[in-house]
Amino acid sequence: MCTLTYRLTDQGYQLFFNRDEQITRPQAIKPTKNIELKAIYPIDPTGGGTWIAVHESGTSLALLNYYQAQVDPRLKKFTSRGVIIPNLLANVEDIHQQILAMDLSVFQAFQLCVFDAQLSATSGNHELSMQYIWDGVELTYSTLSVQTSLPITSSGVDFPMVYAYRKQQFSQMIEHHNAEQSNYIAYHQHQGASGKCSVKMQREDAKTVSFTQISIDQKEGLGNKVTIEYVDYLASSPDITSVMRL
Repeated sequence: MCTLTYRLTDQGYQLFFNRDEQITRPQAIKPTKNIELKAIYPIDPTGGGTWIAVHESGTSLALLNYYQAQVDPRLKKFTSRGVIIPNLLANVEDIHQQILAMDLSVFQAFQLCVFDAQLSATSGNHELSMQYIWDGVELTYSTLSVQTSLPITSSGVDFPMVYAYRKQQFSQMIEHHNAEQSNYIAYHQHQGASGKCSVKMQREDAKTVSFTQISIDQKEGLGNKVTIEYVDYLASSPDITSVMRL
């Protein structure tokens, strides 16, 4: 129940992510710096892991559920998918081989998007942004494109309808314009007549609980290269943005 988009800049890239969760799930811990992993990420207190992170080099990772292949959790005990990103951050230079070598059978189905530190509008390397899909049986992977791959989204309810609606909104607000950062933020805040289909979604049992923006500027040095902005919609002051830099 999440939505991811990104845009390329001459200096790097910007990643935008809405996290949607069950209303019964505990509030996440805002982004924290992990000194050992040299990364910043919010923490899900339920599993102790995360759904999005950025390394000081500028490499980002984002995880979405893949409900189309979800297995009834009563049939099998799974390891939390939240541990995947921290495990990969331990060797950020070799993420692809790490994923290929992992025993994924212990996880529910997921989508993992990886954005290389060198990704930018001028990099010209299509393999700098990748999507991995584990459907519970097979791992497949492909390159991402800002022209054809977006938005990347998930929903546990009426996925075809939800995807079509969010794709239509993306076309109207992003694809048909010379979109800037503000357009992407507006897209992720969009609330339409259909709560379950909206990008900032709302159902009786679930809703969008946070928004994360990661910005990479390769021309800057450590301490200013990476910026992560986080809005917690469950906070007492949900209009306040938490900002950290690496």
